[in-house]
Amino acid sequence: MIVLDTDFFSSFFKIGRLELILDVSGEERLVIPETVYDELKRTSFFDEILYRIVFSEDDLSDERYILVRRVDLSICDNFIELKEISGLGKGELGCMVLAKEHGAVILISDGHARQIARDKKLKAISIPTFLLRYKRKRKISVEEIKGIIKDLREKDFYTFSKEVEEELLR
Repeated sequence: MIVLDTDFFSSFFKIGRLELILDVSGEERLVIPETVYDELKRTSFFDEILYRIVFSEDDLSDERYILVRRVDLSICDNFIELKEISGLGKGELGCMVLAKEHGAVILISDGHARQIARDKKLKAISIPTFLLRYKRKRKISVEEIKGIIKDLREKDFYTFSKEVEEELLR
């Protein structure tokens, strides 16, 4: 299972590449915790994604491939220290709960949150790691990565370090 945090979701939506995550990972659906859903409701593009979202696995389809899962944030107390919790958003915490409960991979851009997740032995990867992983598996071409880098820069103001960009384009 792949769980998306708000920032990763937003970046890939803005460049029209949410379905790429499904295509390269082989997953049939993207999962977001209800805490990410709540954050997405405050975005300017929420109305554009609403028709892709379902709240029950029975409602999943080719067009409706984003599944919202309920989460109990109180279980964070069992595996995340209070000082760490206070530095995280509810969306990030919801992703960590789902990853803990289901062994899911979290797609997350925030470096601090990603490090806390990894410290808790959760699988959490960034945009560059995601792209590099699937490039190495020959699921994303260098040409496609060029377009993604350009689109992220222009549409989401997301930039890669020079070293990371060179590695992705090698």
